[in-house]
Amino acid sequence: MLNIKVLLEAAPAAVQETLDQDTVDYLSSLIEEDPNPATLRDAAEPFLADAGMSDADIDAMFAKLSVKDDDPDGSAKCVQVKPVLLPQAVVVSVPPPPPPPPASSYVPAQAPKASDPASHQPEAKKKTPAAAAVPAAVERPVVQAFSQQSRFHTETLVTLSKEIDLKGVNVIVDNRELIVDARLWLKTGYHYGMIGRNGTGKSTLLSVIGDGSLVGFPENIRTLYIQQLDILDVGTTVIDSVLAADEQREKRVSDARSIEAAIKSPGALHEALEVHILRLANEKLTAAQKTATLRSGRRGRNAREVALKMEKTVISDIREKLYRGGKTDSDVASSVLDTLYSELDQMDAHSAEARARAILDGLDISEEQQNGPVSALSGGWRMRVALAKAMFVEPDVLLLDECTNHLDIAAIAWLQNYLASLDNITIVCVSHDHDFLNAISQEIIRLKDRQLTYHPGNYDEYEQTEDEFRKKKERQFAALERRREHVKKSIENYTRHARTTNDSKALNQAASRKKKLDRLAGLDKTEDGKRFKRSYWAGFHETQRPELKLERAEKGVDFSLPQPEALRNSGPLVTLDGVSFGYSGRPSLTLKDIDLNIMMGDHISLIGLNGCGKSTLINIIQGNLKPTKGDVERHARLRIGYYTQHFVDDLSTEILSGLRVLMNANDNVKESEARKWLGSFELSGDLATRPIHTLSGGQRARMAMALMLFSNPHLLLLDEVTNHLDMHAVQGLITAINEYEGTVILVSHDRHFLRETADFNYLLQDGMLTQLDGGVDEYVESIGMGF
Repeated sequence: MLNIKVLLEAAPAAVQETLDQDTVDYLSSLIEEDPNPATLRDAAEPFLADAGMSDADIDAMFAKLSVKDDDPDGSAKCVQVKPVLLPQAVVVSVPPPPPPPPASSYVPAQAPKASDPASHQPEAKKKTPAAAAVPAAVERPVVQAFSQQSRFHTETLVTLSKEIDLKGVNVIVDNRELIVDARLWLKTGYHYGMIGRNGTGKSTLLSVIGDGSLVGFPENIRTLYIQQLDILDVGTTVIDSVLAADEQREKRVSDARSIEAAIKSPGALHEALEVHILRLANEKLTAAQKTATLRSGRRGRNAREVALKMEKTVISDIREKLYRGGKTDSDVASSVLDTLYSELDQMDAHSAEARARAILDGLDISEEQQNGPVSALSGGWRMRVALAKAMFVEPDVLLLDECTNHLDIAAIAWLQNYLASLDNITIVCVSHDHDFLNAISQEIIRLKDRQLTYHPGNYDEYEQTEDEFRKKKERQFAALERRREHVKKSIENYTRHARTTNDSKALNQAASRKKKLDRLAGLDKTEDGKRFKRSYWAGFHETQRPELKLERAEKGVDFSLPQPEALRNSGPLVTLDGVSFGYSGRPSLTLKDIDLNIMMGDHISLIGLNGCGKSTLINIIQGNLKPTKGDVERHARLRIGYYTQHFVDDLSTEILSGLRVLMNANDNVKESEARKWLGSFELSGDLATRPIHTLSGGQRARMAMALMLFSNPHLLLLDEVTNHLDMHAVQGLITAINEYEGTVILVSHDRHFLRETADFNYLLQDGMLTQLDGGVDEYVESIGMGF
């Protein structure tokens, strides 16, 4: 039978000595009260962890006790408050989620053959072709985010300042460390641009700040996280989307409406009250769990005891308080409604819709658009609605993740000017748009080597400062090496002289020079110009000074664009002669009388507002659409590679690895060739064999390019190819396109990217195609937005 003695015997000896008598007595009382092993595991784990036991040690200990582990992956780091289950009578049935979208048409997801070399990869499990064709439900990764906590104070729960300064920030995804012991420092009202390689954890960091899962983040600081791929619920109206941004108000309004609607039905009224009780219980449990997580020592133990007790009694306590004195459901409903109305009055909820409409009016969103669905808006207008949500909830920190993706140049111009005008809101923006970061950033945050570093100025100033700092380090390193070589030669000369003459003074000189050589491991001065002292460098070290290390420039992404094979004649690849196109049901033509000759080696950009017909023209060039009027001629041996802006979204549900997808689509390719090809896009090793849906947005974008380019096309149609790519990947793509001898047609809203790659720029406006001699800057000036 399980008792405290058996539990302690299973623990390591060092842990037995660490546990104090109060803890032992507490665990003993828990065992006597409830001998359920699962409950004991939840209660004992925090104390065992504080005593120095790792997750693996705890798992091994409970394995000895033959206790089934409720957390087999070891993801729980603290006391986890179990969800409170509603009584069966009030459980609301939820419709099943819609089936996942089918696999991308260009990459059939088939089960690997047993004889196939890549079938030995972890994800290649045996399955029937039917099962392989439809992706299984994508599992969400386990994310842990926490920071250094104070033991004796509560300032990590609530802070009077709007400035954020968290030390020891750690972010771990599926046991993979993305950020380790970093400092998160956001000054009030500053606008930050965040940069870093794809997959380093930028989006993950913003998401854990935005959803409140970063342990230690001050609770009183309001945040709003806007991510590009899931900005809004497109099925709701614009005004409802803005109102729903205030979650606290929405919870109370929902409870009040449910109770009001059920007043005349006793059964429905009881269910509505139970839903309200459950919401209050979950809020209390969440608050108690956060307190227990943040505190340590005796205060932490007391908080954990409160959380464990509340877990068992919170619903009954709330119900007893509401129904005290023999009250009926009608009496309780009246009391609850009074409380809800009072809380809503304190939130000024009665004026919420008026405030929301005033904000939308200020963003030039008409009343018709406000009452219409979000799905009817283009990407630029949806971003305005997302910003209206931010203004409505008045966050202290606004988090923007790739907010310029799918926006046209005019929308980006409006957005950057608007964000630059926000003075009292701290903004952290992840973006790949060079010009956009220059316009909005007051400081750059770089995520590199699992650390956050801060650099004053915009992106251009950051690059200039980093380049100057790197050159300074190189000069210091070269000068230090010259001094070291001089001292080494003098040591050799003194040693040689001492051996030939037996001169003890020469040996002393050589020993003295050796000490000087040890000091020359680092500089005489610190970074801030002070003379170096050993007291500045605490701890034991093998050298007398910190070694001077060169910080090399980050290696760029070397995109491998295969040069196309030569065609026999030198005529146009594609000729458009008087091409017009109109969609059925629309009164006007999308494209009108377009003439265009596309020659081998041309680098062409198509510029225009969203919805003007750029993608339509691309599809006509490729052959997916036939023109309503006019002719399209293509070279007989022409191969076309088409990258659409939706490829990355399609790959987000792909359960196969990139290696498997590439080999499935090309029967004759060997595994070694496929690995080499993916490696040229920085998708080597684990990135090539992991399921594609587990890759970051930028890594999936590179995967889509690798799959498209494997056929060695003559003509590349790149529609928003820079979306999701980091700065280094964009620069690598610019270099690759400039070296590519084939033809490229670009649709992009990244002004820097177009300036560097396009030789011919065309504006598509009102269905007409006209050439811009002044390039993208001519278009920027024409829309009245100077940068």
